[in-house]
Amino acid sequence: MYFEDDGGVGTPVAILGGFLDPIDLVRGAPIARALQALSDEFRLIFVDHRGHGRSAKPHEAKAYAMPLRVADVVAVLDELGIERAHFIGISWGGRLCFGIGEYTSERVLSLVIIGQQPYAIRPDGPLTRVVGEALDASKERGIEALVEAFELIAGRYPEAVRGTYLDCDAAAMRAAWIAAMSEGAVSEDLSGWDVRCLICVAVDDEDFFDQARRAAEEIPDADFAAIDGTDHLGIDTAGVDPILPAALRTLRKTT
Repeated sequence: MYFEDDGGVGTPVAILGGFLDPIDLVRGAPIARALQALSDEFRLIFVDHRGHGRSAKPHEAKAYAMPLRVADVVAVLDELGIERAHFIGISWGGRLCFGIGEYTSERVLSLVIIGQQPYAIRPDGPLTRVVGEALDASKERGIEALVEAFELIAGRYPEAVRGTYLDCDAAAMRAAWIAAMSEGAVSEDLSGWDVRCLICVAVDDEDFFDQARRAAEEIPDADFAAIDGTDHLGIDTAGVDPILPAALRTLRKTT
């Protein structure tokens, strides 16, 4: 696994980005930018998911099973000698945060989950359907099929961002997606969790809003933040981070 540790004496916070996003782009996410300005308080650790960035890119779906993805993050903590950390997950990384809460809660100070839910992923969700169809098309057209599908929703990416996305491994992304779509619920009993959580989702996120709110109701120590005026893709590109106040309350409460 490839990771970058910003160091310092603050409380460790592992940041896990979205689907396709390598660390270079995750650093530009609103929540990451905001926390980088608080380096005296938080020690940021950025981790490339398997299949992403400079981490290994297996092409078999079984390599992306949730317990393996969780073990990747635990291995980073072990290498750094960190016993417990906060975890912030954006979209794809948010799903992984639910896995961390399920499989290794003893390593968790808190989970801040942005734009995700822990139940079986509905294939008929608007964005889920777009991603699935584009990844199927990527067998012939490469990862550009998915990049163009996102651009139809969010507008054309800046050239540097677009170039980074076009460097992604289409076969690895397909394998990761197949694993996520077939894994079912991350947890069978959220009511038994003893983990501090903040679950944030955009009001216009048709794929994940209702299930994210349900998860916040089922997890005993969870707060829910609904972000107005944006959707799943927009929440990660805001000029000012809409999540920061709630995220800081969570991070500071459990530090």
